[in-house]
Amino acid sequence: MLGDIVRYNFFALDDASEETYLLDYAIVLDGDDENDNIKILPFTSRYNKDSIESFCIGCIPGFVEVKNEGYVNNRQYVHFNKVLEVDKAELYPVHHQDVYGRVLRNNVGNPMNVALAEEQLDRIMDKYGIYEEGEEKNLINLLKKSHATFTLNSDQNNIEELREVCGKEMEKYREYNFNDKKIVVFFVDGERYSVVMRDTNNKDLDTRNNDLKEILS
Repeated sequence: MLGDIVRYNFFALDDASEETYLLDYAIVLDGDDENDNIKILPFTSRYNKDSIESFCIGCIPGFVEVKNEGYVNNRQYVHFNKVLEVDKAELYPVHHQDVYGRVLRNNVGNPMNVALAEEQLDRIMDKYGIYEEGEEKNLINLLKKSHATFTLNSDQNNIEELREVCGKEMEKYREYNFNDKKIVVFFVDGERYSVVMRDTNNKDLDTRNNDLKEILS
């Protein structure tokens, strides 16, 4: 079941943002068939620039959407900030189709369920591996999920101010990318703050995260 594409009624959620209501499909993150509660990773074809918690996985083999121009196999964007745990009974399988809407069937005539390609699943599970159960939404935890190439520079940030708020829960945040910089504007206790990260040649996530903790502690 891990990596399967499913449909879920996000509109039925009591506590959801307007963006969540626009979602229809998700990727199964749990592979335990005996578990009634399953974590799902929502995705959408609406353009979303690659960010800390969202990125493009390309076109999913056999997954088509009905648009004005007909059946379309679009590039999809996953949203790690919207991962949900739901009852397995509330999920519906999505069947493999071609761009003419024809359902692909196996050798005994049953519809084939859509699933991620192996490379897509590897990318998602690598990213999912840095998320922690019940993790508080604060600045330090958010920055640790950014790509390893982005580092924090003392000369472009008010480090003393960031140290005071980096462990507190963020009310909301927005992310902007300009050339070789990533800027995160966030709010804590109603106050607005910002942090600038610079794109470098670093490839080691653990080293970058240790540097982050040292700077902000």
